[in-house]
Amino acid sequence: MTREKKKKSRTEAASDTDTQGEKPSAEPPRGGKKKAALTAAQRQQLLDLDPAYEAPLDHPVADTLQEARELEAALSKLGKEIYKKSRLSKEVGASISARRDLLAAAESAWTEVRTLPLSSDLRARRKDAEALKRDAIAALRYFLAADEDVEKRVDGIVLGAGVADLVSDLNQLAELLEQHRDALARADLPKRAPERARELAEALGKGSAERAVDPEGNAAMALRNRAFWWLREAMDEIRAAGRYVYRDERKVLALFRASGARARARQRAVKRDEAETSGSNATPAAPEPEST
Repeated sequence: MTREKKKKSRTEAASDTDTQGEKPSAEPPRGGKKKAALTAAQRQQLLDLDPAYEAPLDHPVADTLQEARELEAALSKLGKEIYKKSRLSKEVGASISARRDLLAAAESAWTEVRTLPLSSDLRARRKDAEALKRDAIAALRYFLAADEDVEKRVDGIVLGAGVADLVSDLNQLAELLEQHRDALARADLPKRAPERARELAEALGKGSAERAVDPEGNAAMALRNRAFWWLREAMDEIRAAGRYVYRDERKVLALFRASGARARARQRAVKRDEAETSGSNATPAAPEPEST
């Protein structure tokens, strides 16, 4: 019995992965049924991938999983034509479901492991910090939507990862909140938000510095990153094929754009409409390259 528990602990730990730009993960359930960890076969499958798959993430996992579901749905309806008119193989197209499930399992295991090395006090501070980070980003995006410099700085903050990155993000947000106090006067933020952000950053920084390096967490982060990029590889191939096949069908083409590309397309359309309404003769900006 003891031996089985030890094995289970190692299995769960092996799936830790750091989150870049992710919505805060929920605390692990206490006393309830634990989420299924990666199996030994799944871990080996990920470890067999090239080490390059351990690269930092460029998009939230939750959003990527949802986009993968949408691509699955599109492929189930349009796959016959796409396979016929593109280089996309049925093997890659059919693998997206398994790759998505693998990322979901790796993410669940990482979420469970990531909180284990933290003291209860540090977990509480991290939860407060993630909430403040989320609210501050939302406020900056809304109240300063017309400020491109702020938007660029916020974009760099969104994809922050573990405790060290959260500390850095809070300090950057504190600076932005301080610089734009007047514009954020109506924002739903705590009083003295910049000061609060710095306080949390200092507390988390001290707490994480006092913790020993967590090899289990590093291993889990690597596995989650591998699962992420393996899924993204298939998604990118499917999107590229769909964009080629439906290049002249605007509505269908939208199904094969990444969320970031969709957002930029909407922003360009709004600016274009505003320019036309105001009678502006400004030269329209060149279209941005498609994001996969």
